[in-house]
Amino acid sequence: MDPHTLSRYSIQVSGMVQRVGYPHIVQNIARKYNITGCIENLEGYDVHIIAEGSLSDLDEFIKAIRIVEYPIHVEEISIVKEEYSGEFSYFKVIRGSPEEELAERFDTAIAIFSRMEKKQDIALEKHDKSITLQEETLALQCQVRTESFVNYIV
Repeated sequence: MDPHTLSRYSIQVSGMVQRVGYPHIVQNIARKYNITGCIENLEGYDVHIIAEGSLSDLDEFIKAIRIVEYPIHVEEISIVKEEYSGEFSYFKVIRGSPEEELAERFDTAIAIFSRMEKKQDIALEKHDKSITLQEETLALQCQVRTESFVNYIV
């Protein structure tokens, strides 16, 4: 089958994918891979995605949406291949009520801050290691200078 043939997938994603910013990330991934369609929360904890594009782009899209990075954790992706319809001109997030949307935005912000906090912790660890290495270097330099001075005097 030609990888440029247009196709449509109905995708159900299970795991920690609601209220963690997952739809927004999937929308950006879809844009990257020229995928049209939509994503919406299902009752419960899953999301449903309709994705249309070339087979090669759809395959890359599926790989990219398998996100396991706190707070997102995709556990399972179920795919049903359907007839391509061409009904979408872009990829959109289908949103719920204004209250649900506001909660989703807050949860997305929390997810972003959680990632930032994790990266900040890593940066602090590296900073602490750097300080330790600088202290060791200074001690060695001091030792070399002392030995050089003693050898000079003797």
